[in-house]
Amino acid sequence: MRIAIVGPFTGSSLASSFSFPEGTQLPDGYLGAPLMAAYARALVNRGHTVAAITSDKSSFPGAGRAPSFKAFDGQGLRAYFCPERIKGFRPANGHVGKALDLFSFERRGMMAAIADFAPDVVHAHWTYEFAWAALDSGFPTVVTAHDSPWKVLKLMPDLYRALRFGMARRVIPRCRYLTAVSADLAADVQKFTRTPVAVVANPIADDVMNSRGCTAASFQSQTLVMVLNGWDAWKNGAAALRAFAIARQTHPNLRMVCFGWHWEPEGVAQRWARSQGIDAGIDFRGPVPHAAILSQMQDSAMLLHPSRLEACSMTIAEALSVGLPVIAGRSTAGVPWQLDGGQAGLLVDVNDPASMARAVLDLTTDPARWTHFSVAGRARARSIFAADRVVDQYMVQYEAACAASASSAPLGARARQVAG
Repeated sequence: MRIAIVGPFTGSSLASSFSFPEGTQLPDGYLGAPLMAAYARALVNRGHTVAAITSDKSSFPGAGRAPSFKAFDGQGLRAYFCPERIKGFRPANGHVGKALDLFSFERRGMMAAIADFAPDVVHAHWTYEFAWAALDSGFPTVVTAHDSPWKVLKLMPDLYRALRFGMARRVIPRCRYLTAVSADLAADVQKFTRTPVAVVANPIADDVMNSRGCTAASFQSQTLVMVLNGWDAWKNGAAALRAFAIARQTHPNLRMVCFGWHWEPEGVAQRWARSQGIDAGIDFRGPVPHAAILSQMQDSAMLLHPSRLEACSMTIAEALSVGLPVIAGRSTAGVPWQLDGGQAGLLVDVNDPASMARAVLDLTTDPARWTHFSVAGRARARSIFAADRVVDQYMVQYEAACAASASSAPLGARARQVAG
């Protein structure tokens, strides 16, 4: 099957997952987690021909330039990088901000890439410009929701998120084959469509799933890991730093390693912690290669994840995959589902630093309880995040979308016209 995946791909994740001709330099792409490349790899391993279609600010065009794309052929995959404007509202290079016309320029570029590849089915991720372009392409389309636009807007109430919310409200009712990455998110999305929303979790790459797990030495390290991209009310990093400081009052040998944007040495998170006098025992690493985070997870005692909003956290999924016990929010949408209602991880009140601190002390002083959550977490990961299982579930959606398209002459004709 020819499958076009439209979503946030990074050039680096594609380069590390697929073989391209020597000397190929892929553009930056759309920065984010490597889950999209992992899924594309799983499809290619099944024998499918795949296109990875994304947007890319480094391909930003000059004034008067029509939407276009850069294409790179790898082994089993063709990568398309479509131009994305740099600014949300302010003009640049002769173009208005992308939010002002609801990403119209970006959508046209992605539609051109889809038509060039001429897939049997398009799989679009996130219910914004990627899904809108896929639906307008005329090809059979499956859409996966990865976040709750209304909850994002509630936590980050600004004009940009309001416009994104409006895009999602326009896109979701058009979807006829729609999935969500957690049960909580599926319930949210279902409020805005009559289409049944299937639950298909994010996939974890086989090399992560099959990598070495945490051991007794990991427990004895007394080290916490935290992976947060951003310093805002959504990520709730300040509460986690306060929780760690409280736990260290009882257990001064504890240490914590922090990864992500704004968590670099002398970044906003470290400066804030120092101003509060609670930076002791914390190693601020910032953005690092994915392999470095995975290695630290395997050598640590637990993951502290204070986020107030998730759909299907890749950080939590990867921690579970290597048997790293997780402490996360009982009221954080998506998290209780990932942690199997508390059977595969500790659920706490992430708005209360004392609650998080008690959970940290609980796990660091009870090796039997730690082992229970390590084993249960790995089992949970294999039951819902294994790449083969995720591919099987999505193939059901693809086949249904293709069958419906074949029985609909106008839609099939439209797709052929776009491809031609």
